[in-house]
Amino acid sequence: MVKQMSISETRKRITSLEDELSYDDTILVTNHGKEVFAILRWDTYESIAETLEIISDEETFSDFKKGLLQIQNNELIDFDEFVKTLNV
Repeated sequence: MVKQMSISETRKRITSLEDELSYDDTILVTNHGKEVFAILRWDTYESIAETLEIISDEETFSDFKKGLLQIQNNELIDFDEFVKTLNV
């Protein structure tokens, strides 16, 4: 959920915001009605950054799409069977 807050209100409440934000929450900080910052939990930021990294790398994203297709086509194999193919 996106919650809007002025920069002056954010300044007053910054130390208590940690307890108010869940994973899906974002605080939209405004200055004179203009959007200037977004505040979100660190784990949310890390998730977004990781997603951007995956989709910006062509090879990784291609592998990801291939995996999704394998799931859709029910082409998955058991992990133990996979390990056997490694001949380790």
